Amino acid sequence: MSLLKSKIVVVPLGEVDFMMVNRLAADLGPVFNRSVDILKGMKVPVEAHNIIRGQYYALVLMSKLERIKANSREKVIGVCEEDLYLPDQNSIIGFSDALAGTAVISLYQLRIEFYGLPEDEKKVYPRLYKESLHQLAHLFDLPECRNSKCVNYFSQMMLDIDHKGQTFCDICRRKITGQF
Repeated sequence: MSLLKSKIVVVPLGEVDFMMVNRLAADLGPVFNRSVDILKGMKVPVEAHNIIRGQYYALVLMSKLERIKANSREKVIGVCEEDLYLPDQNSIIGFSDALAGTAVISLYQLRIEFYGLPEDEKKVYPRLYKESLHQLAHLFDLPECRNSKCVNYFSQMMLDIDHKGQTFCDICRRKITGQF
């Protein structure tokens, strides 16, 4: 592995299932041909909580993640259970900042019980994995794909995430592998 290759770092934020985070880290490395580290974890910053909305401000989490980067080439992705928002959006599943090299993903809406259905843990991991690939693609400067089966397709609703594949389409795969 080249010394210039960036590493991917997965950070559990708050009370996140470590087995799921461990599986995610193991699955991400081969896709991007990178080593993946898992940090011990961080508490969800109190200052991110918006009492009025009952949600957490994603940009505060992202700024905390940016501070733990060992170098500018690292790509850091945080995973949390909290409901996240941005000022111009009611709620978000994931968000990334390519310039900062950080992303955050919330399991809150990935869980089927959010939609009033009985708990189904089998659906959570595939959704987390797809959203992680999508956010990491942004961190590696890959624009969103128009192919609805590509994991890099912009999902407007949960059905989009469920219906898209778990891999990059040929075009996105060539763009990703061309960078490395």
